[in-house]
Amino acid sequence: MAPPPFSMYSPKTPDGDGGPDMTPRFGASAADDPGYVASLRGGTELGRMRAMMLFLLGAPVLILAITPLIVADGPGDDVRPWIYLPLVAGALVALLAGPRAPRPMTPEPDPRRAARTALMVFRQAVLLRFALAEAVILMGLPLAMVGHSELVFAVGFVLGYPLLIWLALPTRGGVERMRRRLEARGAESHLWAALLAPPMRIGDVPPGG
Repeated sequence: MAPPPFSMYSPKTPDGDGGPDMTPRFGASAADDPGYVASLRGGTELGRMRAMMLFLLGAPVLILAITPLIVADGPGDDVRPWIYLPLVAGALVALLAGPRAPRPMTPEPDPRRAARTALMVFRQAVLLRFALAEAVILMGLPLAMVGHSELVFAVGFVLGYPLLIWLALPTRGGVERMRRRLEARGAESHLWAALLAPPMRIGDVPPGG
């Protein structure tokens, strides 16, 4: 059975190294990125990840829209200033910890194995960054219910949503920043080769399979 199109983890390869099935497009770089919208139609790893992130970015907006139906407003002057402190603290954690993911890779002499490892680490880093930023937004909902004010969630949204876009949206610049982190110890990650790999089709056999 083929993995779902938004799956962050692909089946293991036949050689048992735990990497996703793909044929890396070696030599690819940021200059080969067709652009965010164009990549959505290409079926590459990068296109699928970008489509998934667009889908996930819509959830906080939906929550913002229905917040008035969830939160019972009270007098505006009843909101205590301390209720905003967890939102600010969460935003600071995301701001400081998010850019530190992913960790640098250990140099790997096998380019194909390096590309598979880079792709898995990249996926995990995107998910971690997304979770850190989204936590700021979601934290605002229970706090808004406690404070009986939609403004509390709005503040969490204003703090968290820009972080969500900056940290987790795999734009060309965002991918390049992660690639540089992966290669900080001198490893060649071949990240673009993995992200721009052509889509696998039913019946395709990866090299070495």
